[in-house]
Amino acid sequence: MNYDEFNTEYAKVLDKIQSGRSSWSELSGHVTRLRQGTAGITTPTERTQVASDLAALTQMVDMSRRTNDKEDVWTVTSDAIRRASSQEGSVADRISRIDAAISDITSLAGRNPDERDALMQSTSTLRILHSSLQASLRAEQAEAAAAH
Repeated sequence: MNYDEFNTEYAKVLDKIQSGRSSWSELSGHVTRLRQGTAGITTPTERTQVASDLAALTQMVDMSRRTNDKEDVWTVTSDAIRRASSQEGSVADRISRIDAAISDITSLAGRNPDERDALMQSTSTLRILHSSLQASLRAEQAEAAAAH
């Protein structure tokens, strides 16, 4: 690949990053192939420019990954909260779904330290609902025991 070909391919990868429609792994693969394709560029000024352009692309891909991961974090969180808040099933089923959602969100918080506090705060409503349902379940069980 010569320098002009590099510039053409660089512009294509840049467009993919900016469009937001490519996954992080796709973008990373494009940058890797671009980096490998530039081995034949030997002119010092072109090599310096290629190195600078590849460093900038790598930074943009990394930024894209963090941005996309955050979006995913909040998608996963809102899905977990929606499932946990469903009023379908028995009280015990609902408690089980809330436990699972809190566990999923807590695990997600552990993997995303920048979002940890906000993620853990999002479980507070679930914890209140959990507590309320636990009290309802105990009352149901007490009534059932008294009836026998």
